[in-house]
Amino acid sequence: MEIRITKTEKYLKVEKIAKKELILRIIIFFLIILYFFIHSYRKYGKITIGFALFISPVVVSFYLAFIIKYPYEVLLIKNRKIIRYVSLFYRYLRWCKIFNFLKTYNIDDLENIYFKNTTEIFVNKIIKRNESPYHKIHLRFKDKSYDGFGVKLKDKDAKDIVLIINKFLEKYKKEAKIKRFTLVEKENLIEKYNSPIDRRYNYILNKIIDEEVLFIAKKDNNYIINGDSEAIKDLEVFKNINFEEIDFYVFYVNYLSKKEYEDKKVLVGYNGVDGKEVTMSKFKEDINEIRDSRSTFKK
Repeated sequence: MEIRITKTEKYLKVEKIAKKELILRIIIFFLIILYFFIHSYRKYGKITIGFALFISPVVVSFYLAFIIKYPYEVLLIKNRKIIRYVSLFYRYLRWCKIFNFLKTYNIDDLENIYFKNTTEIFVNKIIKRNESPYHKIHLRFKDKSYDGFGVKLKDKDAKDIVLIINKFLEKYKKEAKIKRFTLVEKENLIEKYNSPIDRRYNYILNKIIDEEVLFIAKKDNNYIINGDSEAIKDLEVFKNINFEEIDFYVFYVNYLSKKEYEDKKVLVGYNGVDGKEVTMSKFKEDINEIRDSRSTFKK
């Protein structure tokens, strides 16, 4: 099992990777299931298929219990959000979303973060519950709820992760500084939103990629998408629009990767009068094109 920590000025990413252990357990589990299915099919015939479908929830429960200590886990702290992602296979599976779990919390709602021993139950004549040598990271929130990260962590790994996270969170504990625009800056911003639609569209796409965050609001069964936090705060036209701030990674998973949103209409670069109207799939295509071009340029 590997703990991989990526830290930049903008975000902290902690990954728990148990690829070998997870793949080995998945193979063993499905070989066992395959053996029992073939054995039963030879003995009982087609009735086995119906029985297999009937007990599939039980099989899934056993699968989860078998691999529960070795999923791929990510804890991402970015844009004042805590994002916890778990895949019960290795990494993100587009074709099997039922095995992917994503939760997002506000950093302001976090009360504390700590690690504690997990427990193991041993059955030896009588049931005993003993402390194990492994730990789990606990995130406790102000509403008394909590979430966990990293089942079966070694003592040193758990301590290091908690220290690194707490140190990274220190900058969020400081008093937030409010950026006050000068008159010239505000006039420049207004000018950008009065420019031609295509120019506004490209400006917002690049802003989203730069900031790695976007703002989304519902309007007449369509969506308004923006990536300009200064405009959202300071331009009068957006004062009465209820924007939701979303991390770009979360938006990509929850909207751009889902088929039901492909044909949804979005307004990008909206200025109170008009904006570039495209489908969600077109928006995804254009934003991916800019991201790819930037990657090519860097190479």
